[in-house]
Amino acid sequence: MAHRYPIVIVGGFLLDWTAYQSFADLLETTCRVPVTIVPLTQGSWLYASATGSYRNLLELTHTAVEQARQTHRAKRINLVTHSAGGVVARLYLGEERYDGLAYGAWQWTATLVTLGCPHHSLLSWTRRTMDFVNRHYPGAYYAPVRYVSLIGRSVRGAFPGTLSEMAAYQSYQLVCGKGDVWGDGVVPVESGQLEGATNEVCEGVQHVPGRPAWYDTTLPRWVAYVQ
Repeated sequence: MAHRYPIVIVGGFLLDWTAYQSFADLLETTCRVPVTIVPLTQGSWLYASATGSYRNLLELTHTAVEQARQTHRAKRINLVTHSAGGVVARLYLGEERYDGLAYGAWQWTATLVTLGCPHHSLLSWTRRTMDFVNRHYPGAYYAPVRYVSLIGRSVRGAFPGTLSEMAAYQSYQLVCGKGDVWGDGVVPVESGQLEGATNEVCEGVQHVPGRPAWYDTTLPRWVAYVQ
């Protein structure tokens, strides 16, 4: 399949943008289009967490997207996101004002891919933004945008259990209220699926970049959806 539009990566909570460099290289080689990483840092996420607002993350995302569009003279872009970066992207697509910002980026977004994104979460510091997104833009809200959502199924939470099972149990319980479920070690399967999107459950895939079976290994399953 011929890919037409640049890709912009929006990374996940507490991860520096440099963690996605090898992934960006892989996408650039596979899709043969320019790839930009939004320069989110641990500091960006800590500030968002402390203030309870994603405003700074939206601003950084928009600046990176506009630079990519202008540099490559692109009418549209593809957003490939990881973890909470998927929530940032869904917010970025929207037209309702959020802390004074509304970009309406659905107009220049061809495809939104979310990898291990908690589309529904009970975490206290994310609730305000999560509720805003799901209230105003439920599911695959914008028909012109192709939504693709992938979630790993590698660890079932257990307590007591192994260290990874207990860590997963705690994370899943914080996200969906249940610990003894399957997920990618951080996000439970049920939270990682988006109604109306093309949803894929990926056996053995783990949440954290750099693990032997991270979401970069799922590329063959969704690359055809990138436009």
